[in-house]
Amino acid sequence: MTDNFDAIRKYVEELGIPQQYDTRCDLYFDIQLIRRGKDHPGLPAANYTFKTYYIDCLDNFNKYKEEIIKCCEMFGLRAYVAVNVKSKYKACLETIQKYAYNLTNGESRKPWRVFASVCGGQDGEEKRWVVDCDCDDCDNLETYLQNIISSIRECESSYDDPIVMTIPTRSGYHIITHPFNINRFKKICDAKSITPPEIKKNHITLLYENITK
Repeated sequence: MTDNFDAIRKYVEELGIPQQYDTRCDLYFDIQLIRRGKDHPGLPAANYTFKTYYIDCLDNFNKYKEEIIKCCEMFGLRAYVAVNVKSKYKACLETIQKYAYNLTNGESRKPWRVFASVCGGQDGEEKRWVVDCDCDDCDNLETYLQNIISSIRECESSYDDPIVMTIPTRSGYHIITHPFNINRFKKICDAKSITPPEIKKNHITLLYENITK
């Protein structure tokens, strides 16, 4: 089982999500309950989004925790959360533009998917990346990769510490970072004979799973 509710609650609070609903706050983040193909090889769909929650205050995050856990355990799902907090205003504006474009081109099928598509692809207000590490010796590699990323950012004279947080996953961990020079990162990994992990620029990280096999 992997339970990152406490870590994610602190993470989104630091990014500006208020405790209680506030009409003045434009920020939200989304949680997706996903059925992974590798968890259910006998089912036809490779990956299927079961449900999406749009959260704009910590009270609602706490409110839906039990429901999210029960759904994950009942249907064998994983709960993922976007690492980039987003703008409700921009989501509405982009959705209207997408509807107008679709209608202009004679496309009106499944309009309810438009908002979900816009939110899923929306850039965050402050860009965060995910360094996706699947490994056997995670503790040593995690520290090593963090040191590489920190050294790159130090050379670029930007953020004091590019490492935001490390989130445990089922098969390793996600290092959430500020943007850094990917080419330099890959060159250093190659020089150290390390296979560079995948870097995902607008992605999700694991909130909860209790998959049993």
